[in-house]
Amino acid sequence: MSQGIPYVRDLLHRMTIKTDEQGREVRNSQDQMSWKALREAERLDDPALIDASAQVLEEAGDDETRANVCFLWSHLAKNTGDARAVRLMLDEFAKTTKMQTKSRMMWSFARVPEVPDAEPFLALSESHDGSLRREALRVLARCRPEEVKDRLIEIIRRSNDEYDVIYTLWALKELRLGEALPGVLALVESPSGEIRSLAIRFAAEFGEGAHVPLFVAALENDRSPDVKWSAMEALDQWGGASETETVLRRVKTIVSRQRKGGGQLPMSELMHGISFLWKVVSNREDVTKLLHALRTSKADKLFEHEAKWLADLVSQSPKR
Repeated sequence: MSQGIPYVRDLLHRMTIKTDEQGREVRNSQDQMSWKALREAERLDDPALIDASAQVLEEAGDDETRANVCFLWSHLAKNTGDARAVRLMLDEFAKTTKMQTKSRMMWSFARVPEVPDAEPFLALSESHDGSLRREALRVLARCRPEEVKDRLIEIIRRSNDEYDVIYTLWALKELRLGEALPGVLALVESPSGEIRSLAIRFAAEFGEGAHVPLFVAALENDRSPDVKWSAMEALDQWGGASETETVLRRVKTIVSRQRKGGGQLPMSELMHGISFLWKVVSNREDVTKLLHALRTSKADKLFEHEAKWLADLVSQSPKR
């Protein structure tokens, strides 16, 4: 451990320096010593550094060091699987009174494999401060499901805060709490497109194919692009021949418009629609013609990654 202490001191110091190695101001944050030190900290995998970091923190004791040591521990916990790091984080979290420092520490808690004590974060999930509530919700996604499920289900049933519900839906999904599905299904009537989209994705993941009519209705009637994307993905997973005309109409609508931006997601809504058609009705003449037209279309019909994906897809035999 004694050899690790000087290294941890140096790393923590570099994490605070916003210039480059020569002390010059930089425009790009990736050229800062602090950015490089943070990336270095993310790769730490020596369990001995857990105790070395604790020793350095005991010497310093200030909130800046506490938050940065917590960052180190979070990655050591993730990279080594050593639960001692998270226990030490919880001990320091309990000592901290400044909410700004607690917020920074929760940012690190949200990245560990498991948080063994949900109590402090359950309490903060009821804070009047929205940013603290949402940081706490992110940490609850790392806690034991049986300790947090009641609170998370309560939020989706009663909260009127859009962002609280969004963070909660992500937590429920990460914790694989499919038992929350009845409450989640009620959210398909939410005025928020993002919430409706997440509710559909949750239904697709935990509904075992029982909600295909919901996915069809969303694809046909919802005006949110996010909702349509989620509905198409769900139909790609669970839909059958009865949903062919709905999917085909939507695919034709997408390709009838000029598309800009190059695409942001590995699988676009169009790709999910094509995947469905290829799996379910690739032998239909109109589908074959559509796929051929897309393969030879101009760039405003398909993004580059979509065109490559389609070429790879049609070079294979249909899966069913």
